[in-house]
Amino acid sequence: MLLVHPPSVRTVSPPLALARLAAFLRDHGREVRSLDLAREGIDYLLELDEAQGRLPDTAQAKATRISREHPGDRAPTESSRTCPGDRAQAEPSCERPGDRVSSKPSRERRFLESLYELRTYADASRHARAAIGVNRALKRISTPLGGEAGFADYRETGRSPLRTADLVDAARRWRTSPWAALYERRLPEALSGFDARAVGISVGFLSQALPAMALAGYLRETRPDLELVAGGGLVTSWSSKPGFDARAAFGGFFDAVLPGRGEETLALRLGLGPVDPFALAPDFSDFSGLRYLAPGTVTPWNLSFGCPWKRCSFCPERTEDSPYAAARAADAIAQLRTAAAREGSGLVHLTDNEISPRHLRALADGGIGAPWYGFARFTPLLADPGFCRTLATSGCVMLQLGLESGDQRVLDAMRKGTELRVIDATLRSLADAGIKSYVYLLFGTPSEDRDAALRTRDFVAGRAGLIDFVNVAIFNMPVGSPEAALHGDGAFYEGDLSLYTAFEHPAGWNRGAVRRFLASEFGSEPGIAAILERNPPVFTSSHAPFLPGKGG
Repeated sequence: MLLVHPPSVRTVSPPLALARLAAFLRDHGREVRSLDLAREGIDYLLELDEAQGRLPDTAQAKATRISREHPGDRAPTESSRTCPGDRAQAEPSCERPGDRVSSKPSRERRFLESLYELRTYADASRHARAAIGVNRALKRISTPLGGEAGFADYRETGRSPLRTADLVDAARRWRTSPWAALYERRLPEALSGFDARAVGISVGFLSQALPAMALAGYLRETRPDLELVAGGGLVTSWSSKPGFDARAAFGGFFDAVLPGRGEETLALRLGLGPVDPFALAPDFSDFSGLRYLAPGTVTPWNLSFGCPWKRCSFCPERTEDSPYAAARAADAIAQLRTAAAREGSGLVHLTDNEISPRHLRALADGGIGAPWYGFARFTPLLADPGFCRTLATSGCVMLQLGLESGDQRVLDAMRKGTELRVIDATLRSLADAGIKSYVYLLFGTPSEDRDAALRTRDFVAGRAGLIDFVNVAIFNMPVGSPEAALHGDGAFYEGDLSLYTAFEHPAGWNRGAVRRFLASEFGSEPGIAAILERNPPVFTSSHAPFLPGKGG
């Protein structure tokens, strides 16, 4: 089986889902290969730009004109001989006597290379220039090819990943994808000398949906003998929507749609029996030749699936009714410690929805031999200064924490199970221990009004010296939540596959009013403005552990 991670998402570390699936399939004697086209796609676009930069002026103009006028045409024209990724062919064929060819790397390439260097992260402004510079270049290069692809987002004019008709159209007209030439080159390479009977495409994020469908369309046309299977977080979320029809949504381009935990759904499909999702360590070997965008090896890992709390209003885990499963703490930490040493991890990213208190205690008891970060809840355990100092000694460099609101009434209405006094103590304990905090805020929930939003502003401003980074979001009403029946008006955002519904705020605290508040009254507060200024652009929390926090 070939497993594929399609563009376009952040590529700071290898795709954990594919690494877990690869380990599971190999343990059952199945031949498997993994392909991270999200990471390869970045070099693909930059090489395309560099290859065009080596063309003589007249050929450069022709190549640009052709790419703009015929973005989906991959016929063997003069310009297509400079196809990115095929340097050996592109460079000699473009040179002519008298051409001035510079070996100096492009500015974008230098920016990209700097993201591998730790010194870039010592200066937040230097990091911002590099991240924003490459992100803009990727969008500039990809736009004439049919879609605007940044590090963490992707959009196409005239197509939405939230409309069934557009997903099907992306598959049928796969040649219009910016990634078409990459698919045509890399898929045959990955499948050569390999008795693959199926291709599994992992769609975790909305930005991957249209590229994934284009990939499915390419494979269906060129390799109709292969079984195509779709899975991943976005597929799971879509499948939880009432009345969702997977075959209709994907136009029949996939033979099977497998929501939920990949190992379990594949085991059922392949008849492989019961699965212990934590018995095997993820297998990252297929990605060892790729250089991910971080100053060292970042190893993704999870100690659990689902959420142990799962009581918050509007939480996708609650809406999708995802079961919680966790590894035995001592075994999981021992396994992770071995893997961190094997991978040479400079940082471990724990991707759990929440690192449970028992896993936090196990991590604090000796560490894993590498720095680490991840999500945790505000609990009395983290309000303990002594425990936080022990956690820091174990290697914890940052915790992501869902504050959501600085108003206790709103927290209670959301069923967060947190108290402002515990939140305050936790922020102080983490700051004293030298652990960075990445705090998440959510404005515009049905239980919030303007006065509550002001209290949140004041709560954050009063603790600005304790908070390193902050993520500010505006509330969306999940389609399947019980509250949607009370407040939703039945209108979907943008398309029939939207996971959210429009709603009438009971206090008139609508999205427009919230946006104006955030711009004029929240973000302008000096202490909060200083936090927002520190937030890493483009890569957000993925690069935050490497960057200076409140003391830097």
